[in-house]
Amino acid sequence: MKTTITKLFLGAFIFISGNAISQDDLQQKDPFNVESTVGGNLLNPTSQIFRANIFPNPTLIAKVKMSWPDWAEVTQVQMILAATNQIKVLSIEEGQTLVTASNLEEGVYIIRFIRKNELLGTQKLKVIN
Repeated sequence: MKTTITKLFLGAFIFISGNAISQDDLQQKDPFNVESTVGGNLLNPTSQIFRANIFPNPTLIAKVKMSWPDWAEVTQVQMILAATNQIKVLSIEEGQTLVTASNLEEGVYIIRFIRKNELLGTQKLKVIN
C-alpha cells in the first residue's frame, strides 16, 4: 500500500512539474553552472559574467557536456580529480563553445575554465558509477 501511494505521488509530481529528464538529454531547465565576473568588477557595467553549463551534474554515465558563451574564448578546460589530484586537460579549439568529456572515473572533479592564462571560473562535478 505504501509503495502504491509513493508511486502515485511521485508520478503526480513528475506530471505537474515536467521534470522527467534522462541522463543523456542535453537540455535542462536550470543547469548547474558557475558564474564569475570577467574584465572588471560587479559594479562595472562593461564587465561580463562568465557562465558555464555542465550537464548532467551529477552524472551516472561517466560522461558530461560542458558549454560556455562564445565571448569567453575558453582555450583549456582542466578536470582535477579531487581524490588523487590527477589532472585531465581538454584543449579547446578557437571558436569552440561545447566539449564532451567521457570515460570519467568515479569521484568529485574540480573543473577549471581557462582563457590563455586567465582563470574564468571553476565548477564542481560529481561522477557516480
